[in-house]
Amino acid sequence: MERTNKQYFTRKNFIAFAIMGLYSILLIFVALCLNRSDASIFSSKNPIGMMADGLKFPQINAGIFGITYVALVAVYIVIFTVAFVFEKRLAYINEKPQWSGKMIGIYIATLFCCLALSLGIGLLIQPKITGENVLNNLMFLCESLAISLILFVALGAIVVAITMLVVNFRKVGKPFEFFKNNILDDIMTEDESERVSDNFDKKDEATEGGAVSSANGAIAGGVAGAAVGGVAGAAVAGALELDDREKVFPALSAIDIKYEGFNAEKLISANLDLKQICEGFRNYLAKYEKLYFDISTIRMFVSGLAATRLIILEGLSGTGKTSLPRYFAKYIGGNATFLAVQATWRDRTNMLGYFNDFSKTYNETDFLSALYEANYEEDKLNMFVLDEFNISRVEYYFADFLSVLEFPPEEWKLRVMQLPANFLPPVKLEEGYIRIPENCYFVATANKDDSTFSVADKVYDRAITIEFENRNEPFIPSANSEPITIGSSKLQQLYDEAANNAANSFNTDDIAKFDKVTDFIYKEFDIAVGNRVLNQIATIVPTYIACGGTKEEVLDFILARKVISKLEGRFEDYLKSGLKQLQSLIGNVYGAGTFVKSEKAIEDLIKKL
Repeated sequence: MERTNKQYFTRKNFIAFAIMGLYSILLIFVALCLNRSDASIFSSKNPIGMMADGLKFPQINAGIFGITYVALVAVYIVIFTVAFVFEKRLAYINEKPQWSGKMIGIYIATLFCCLALSLGIGLLIQPKITGENVLNNLMFLCESLAISLILFVALGAIVVAITMLVVNFRKVGKPFEFFKNNILDDIMTEDESERVSDNFDKKDEATEGGAVSSANGAIAGGVAGAAVGGVAGAAVAGALELDDREKVFPALSAIDIKYEGFNAEKLISANLDLKQICEGFRNYLAKYEKLYFDISTIRMFVSGLAATRLIILEGLSGTGKTSLPRYFAKYIGGNATFLAVQATWRDRTNMLGYFNDFSKTYNETDFLSALYEANYEEDKLNMFVLDEFNISRVEYYFADFLSVLEFPPEEWKLRVMQLPANFLPPVKLEEGYIRIPENCYFVATANKDDSTFSVADKVYDRAITIEFENRNEPFIPSANSEPITIGSSKLQQLYDEAANNAANSFNTDDIAKFDKVTDFIYKEFDIAVGNRVLNQIATIVPTYIACGGTKEEVLDFILARKVISKLEGRFEDYLKSGLKQLQSLIGNVYGAGTFVKSEKAIEDLIKKL
């Protein structure tokens, strides 16, 4: 976890600083009132002086040096408070006991240091260090401390009483939770702590996402938890009786406590360009993981992240499909979360979890926890790997993600649960919605065999699909193979710089040439290239070039994987002649042997006819 300076000073800490600061000011004020010298700025009959007389405290002529003595003690009270809080927080952040014998010794040593410094400096400023002067100043200090403490407690009691009165009058008719013991209240903002959502709707809400389905798996002694497929949370009787958020959402609340409500700091990224990142990653895989990838595969993977949030890796088992996203996250200092897709997955509750009406808790998944934590670490890249994602129908369990990721980033939100009124949810679960931050990418691995489902064209159109056909030959890595740190913001900056480079753009001449090929495919095979694909091409072309590739390589890849691949499984009589014409057209437009992947894809289709 990336630690931040903010974590050393939580809201409780600032309250402690303010309280001790106010007490220090009060201490100095009391000392000024108790001073009975001729130069005193207050009358000897002031209320605080009269209070000291009533307590039979001796009248002391402290003078300017006595006042300075008390002021030094007041300053060191604040210094000790800051030091104590810092030491205590440091132990917590380093996951060490805050009240161990060692830490208590450190606290006591800090206290004695502050006392020694304040008293020692106070002695040094005395014009004459005599026993009488020292005793006089110590007595004056003790009187000031005693009177100020009495006043501070009295004033504090009055302030608390008034606050309780005002708050309770304002809360008349509302649920009573003023004294609710909740550690997370310390990290909630006022708006968050007062935010409530509407009551549970008793009506069937399955229309939001599809048909109602039952959540799989036994729960709490064999009682099945019902889950609404499209809403990811049932409208159930008795839902208004939810317990504290730590019990309803234990994993998410633990993440809130871990970060104390503060987002992690922006990462300090290496000063590298996309080409250096691709080459370094390839060398890193070869040197440390003994995985060998063609550089064009690395370039397509890295540049594909600029064009879409979904990358599909298809091909032979054992070719490194799952390892590629895992080690890319490791290489740049990001996170990788693996989800083994099951054949029984039917809706998004398998990913986001569901509300268990029997236990009155939310069944949190590892994916939900990782996605929630990604909202705190906004500059750390997060890879969510859907392993064998086509073993179930992608259009079922991943449909909501496919849809919401088409929206602007500020609208990337999914409903986790319909929250009852007056329930304080985890910090990042705003009104029952979880946000998909821009540092998140989904990588799906797919096999093609009898145990899997075919993937719909609408999924392929939204994704960049990379095919793993062969095992690559080992090679000796060159330099630049050490892991690096690249934040999500830095990666996006590199993508933006590549997109703004006019020299590498998908210009009008490129569009005209590409249209010659795609128009022929549309007329001959009735396969159109939609706007979504064209937008991906406009993004991925300059990015792939910035990764060290060429424009022809990336256009060849797009044509083969997004257009020609759609002819798989078709066996009409006219296809063979049409494919030969297409092969000839590509050679005429781009040059024979330029579009290697497309020509190979065409050859493979011809062989099957």
